[in-house]
Amino acid sequence: MLNSLCRMLAGWGPAAKAAVPQLLGLLEDDRTWVAAANVLAGIGLAGNGARDLLLARSSSGEARAEVAAWAYWKVGGEPGPALEALGHVAAEGGIPRPSLRRLADLGPHAALYADQIRAMAADNDPWTRVAAAHALWATTGDFETSVPAMTSVVQELTNGAYLPVMLPAVRYLTQVGHPARPAAQLLRGVLTGDQRLRSNGGWLGFTQDEAIRAALEELLAACD
Repeated sequence: MLNSLCRMLAGWGPAAKAAVPQLLGLLEDDRTWVAAANVLAGIGLAGNGARDLLLARSSSGEARAEVAAWAYWKVGGEPGPALEALGHVAAEGGIPRPSLRRLADLGPHAALYADQIRAMAADNDPWTRVAAAHALWATTGDFETSVPAMTSVVQELTNGAYLPVMLPAVRYLTQVGHPARPAAQLLRGVLTGDQRLRSNGGWLGFTQDEAIRAALEELLAACD
């Protein structure tokens, strides 16, 4: 129940700032601090009062310390603890998808991991490929690698096929902007089709179709 509530609050972003006092209490509890740190990261600068607690968690040497270090950065701290913690994760032989997203948040500060991220942008797993391609662009500006990697994931949209991984790929391509124009040109005709783009039946299929079509419209606008 608590984890579900925290995920919802994290999605609210800065609008959830009224919850910061309660989150501070959760940060002090070994059972709940990770959930609280994720919410504070979503809240951002309005969660600045949690900086000291997050910094203490990030340097504690415990599991998931990178979550605290990343949240510390998001609420207005320095990037150093997050880079150090994520470096320990990367040294273990691979960068998990959540860590790729955190490296993307760090932007150019995380450019020292570019070679490892670039290699992951060719991964066989589409979710990893998309996350790594986005992180590569966010940290280095390398669209020559990232745009083709993400385009390879969404190209089957032109045949009416849809997988959930395509939605974040389209949204990330939109963030790239004009350099993603080859993907936009490829996908331009998708919006004229009357086939629903979905991987699920029932009401969820309708929401999937609406979401990907809205994302495609945003991509075309960004590139045109």
